[in-house]
Amino acid sequence: DLKTLIEDKRESGVFLSVFGFGRGNLNDQMMQTIAQNGNGTAAYIDTLAEAEKTLVEETGSTLFPIAKDVKIQVEFNPQMVSEYRLIGYETRALNREDFNNDRVDAGEIGSGHSVTAIYEITPKGSPAEMIDDLRYGEERPAAPAGTAQDGEYAFLKLRYKAPDGDTSKLITTPV
Repeated sequence: DLKTLIEDKRESGVFLSVFGFGRGNLNDQMMQTIAQNGNGTAAYIDTLAEAEKTLVEETGSTLFPIAKDVKIQVEFNPQMVSEYRLIGYETRALNREDFNNDRVDAGEIGSGHSVTAIYEITPKGSPAEMIDDLRYGEERPAAPAGTAQDGEYAFLKLRYKAPDGDTSKLITTPV
């Protein structure tokens, strides 16, 4: 099957990007699935401008990966944020326990490429809160003023491997 072939080649270091051409024949779900299984990207080219952007301006980011198995985890501070949701990335969701597991495949970042994650948040105490407090949940007291967590909205963790590496490196920062 095609998916198995792509996954086998991925393990040998081959990256597969998928490009669709034309008008009206887009099968985005299939293109994304194949590209993700091949550690690549997917793009649909339906105009000359899109072809130039994808095949000329962005080619370096697909041909020269600078990091592989890139994983991002955001932990929101419940004293500052009552609700949140990630916008997009539904097909790239990662189980919490897989973040530290170097055997779990994740996304690649190419040279000159950037990734943006957008979260919609509801600040604690906002009249826009839509989720009721947990009946059995435990309310934590606010972090004392002057402590490391005071005023933090979130804690960001990023894990990645060098293109030829097998062990990930961790970067963390409060937000």
